[in-house]
Amino acid sequence: MSWKIAILVAPLTGVITAVVTAPVADKMTKLHGVSDREGGRGMAIFFLFVPAGLIGGFLFGLLGTKLVHATEWIHFWKASGVSLLMSHAVLFGISGLSMLGLPRPPLIDGHPLALEVEVLVPVARVPSGTFDQQYLRTSLYAGPKDNQYAEIDTAHIRTENGFIVVPAKVDLNSRSDFRMFSFQAEDTISVTLDPLPLFASPTAKDLQWTQPTPMRESTITGSAYTDILLRMRVVKQERTTE
Repeated sequence: MSWKIAILVAPLTGVITAVVTAPVADKMTKLHGVSDREGGRGMAIFFLFVPAGLIGGFLFGLLGTKLVHATEWIHFWKASGVSLLMSHAVLFGISGLSMLGLPRPPLIDGHPLALEVEVLVPVARVPSGTFDQQYLRTSLYAGPKDNQYAEIDTAHIRTENGFIVVPAKVDLNSRSDFRMFSFQAEDTISVTLDPLPLFASPTAKDLQWTQPTPMRESTITGSAYTDILLRMRVVKQERTTE
C-alpha cells in the first residue's frame, strides 16, 4: 500500500461519507422523533453523526487502499471506489437496522393520525386571566421511543364557560397500549391524564370529541384529580408521499 495514495483516498472518502451522512441522519432523526427543541436535532446531526461519518469514511479510505494493494497512482480510483462502497454500505446498513426498531403509526382508512386535545383550566386558577404562552408545555408519552411535545395552537386559546381552553395537537406515532398526556403552565400548574381512553389502534368512533375528563396532579400518584379537564379526539391527516 502506498501511503501517498492512502493520504488522498482517506480524506476524500471521509468528506464524501460525511456529506452523505448529513441528509441520512436528518431523515433518520426525524423518523425516530428526535426533538427540534433548542436545536437539539440539528446539533446531533452536525456535531455527532457528521463527524462520525467523516471519521468512519477516513478509516474506510485507509482500509480500501490496503485491500486493493494500491501501490501506483493508477490504483487511486479503484481504492476510492472500494472505500466509498464500504463506507456507504455500512452507513445505509446501520440506517436500515435502526428503521427495524421504529414504532408503527396507527392508521384509519390509510391515513396517518393525530390527536387533538383541549385542556380546560378554570379561570379561577389563572389570576391574570391569561397564560404567559412561553411557559405553556404539553406532551404525549407513549413509551420510551415515543415521547414528544404537542404543538399548542396559541392563536385559538380562548375563554369558554368559565374555563381557559388550551388546544394542542400531536402526531400518533406508535400503536401503544398506554398513552399519557401532560400539561404544564408556568410554575403553578402541572397535570397529567393517564392512561388516555384510546386503544392502540384508534377506530372511527375516536374521531369524535370525548367528554371532559379530570386530570391529576403530575407530582402525585394515585387518584389526586383536579378541576382541570381534558377532552380529545383523533383526526385524520393527509397521506404522506415520501
